[in-house]
Amino acid sequence: MAVKRAYYGNDSDRDYFERVFQSANINFLIGSGASLPAIKVLGTIETDLQQLINDEREEEYFRMGTDFLSAVWLPHECMLQRGHGAPFAPQVITNLECTRKNYDAFMSSLEKILTRRRTGLLPRRINVFTTNYDLFIEEAATRNNNIIFNDGFNRRSNIWGEEEFDAGSFNHSVSATGNLYNYKVELPTVNLIKLHGSLSWKHSKEKIIYLISDIKPLSFPTPAEMKEWVLAHTLILPRKEKFKETLLQNVYYDLLRTYSNELDKEATLLIVFGFSFADEHLETITKKALRNSTLKLLIFAYDETSVSGFMEKFRDYSNVEIIYRPGGNIDFPVMNNIITCYLGGSR
Repeated sequence: MAVKRAYYGNDSDRDYFERVFQSANINFLIGSGASLPAIKVLGTIETDLQQLINDEREEEYFRMGTDFLSAVWLPHECMLQRGHGAPFAPQVITNLECTRKNYDAFMSSLEKILTRRRTGLLPRRINVFTTNYDLFIEEAATRNNNIIFNDGFNRRSNIWGEEEFDAGSFNHSVSATGNLYNYKVELPTVNLIKLHGSLSWKHSKEKIIYLISDIKPLSFPTPAEMKEWVLAHTLILPRKEKFKETLLQNVYYDLLRTYSNELDKEATLLIVFGFSFADEHLETITKKALRNSTLKLLIFAYDETSVSGFMEKFRDYSNVEIIYRPGGNIDFPVMNNIITCYLGGSR
């Protein structure tokens, strides 16, 4: 059965995390809890939207979807320094800067884990899977020049200047070679795999291109225009029937296969933060992957109360460990410090 592991920050903890990270193919699964406080967690919106679908209340569904997407877009409009003239509320700015700082520290943590890796037998690559739509990881990557960042877009754009999404690029590695000596060094790479789409995705001519859409209108004169704005987003809205509402379902299934294939590899580590496994597809795939006895699943529980839920969900799997802090919480900054504790902490 799953086990609980208390984190105290002592030598035993540092030895444990060093063993775990130095000998594994590393993957992260990041949920909405990582983007606090800039974006609130989903809460019951998935259930609420599903109920509106069941009751055939389409207009209310799209109104709720509009409110949800508007809340996701708000910190991005501040990040992009665009708006309709009115200044952003101080709390929006404060929350944005806090979330930015957390993701900067996260990217720094990944960089340190890869650059200080002692083994040459494993790829210097970390996969970050996320169900979040936001652009905080992408933005943080622009401020870290020490890693190769791959979000799936082919930087050799087409003749129109459009960068096309290619899920196959997540299998690529980049190496540097010397001019005078015959050596080749694999550069540290972080793959960002957005399982439910992104605010930066645009459906165009049966392809996904990288394009941040125009700012949301102040109002929608008609329900039809509201519906059009919601459906223009290339992402899966929170619904139980996630894959019935998009023309891009093949892309999403490809990404789920990527997730499954990575977990099937020998000596694989999956670290989960800010994710409750309320997503039934990912829970099912993860549990199937846990049949791989060399896979280790580490779940960071926010507090001791949430530990019991994870213990019950994974009670049949001995390769699952729930990390918690006795008498304290594990938020994003704490998680960053824990995963690099054997390296001296995150920057």
